[in-house]
Amino acid sequence: MNNTADKPGLSPAIRILIGIAGLPSIVLGYMLIATALEEGIADIGAFELVYSLVGVVALYIAITGKRLF
Repeated sequence: MNNTADKPGLSPAIRILIGIAGLPSIVLGYMLIATALEEGIADIGAFELVYSLVGVVALYIAITGKRLF
């Protein structure tokens, strides 16, 4: 049985690159939260939501070093 705990983690250099690449998505996520609080969620597009969720996943990978698959 394949277990993700048995796989080696990502190298620190790759984790830093993933973290840096995910930062714009986190900024967008902050902007979406601010927009939702001020103007409502009707002004938020689906692509913006998906893009910010990808950033959250990227930062999770960068912090933990775990591979998703």
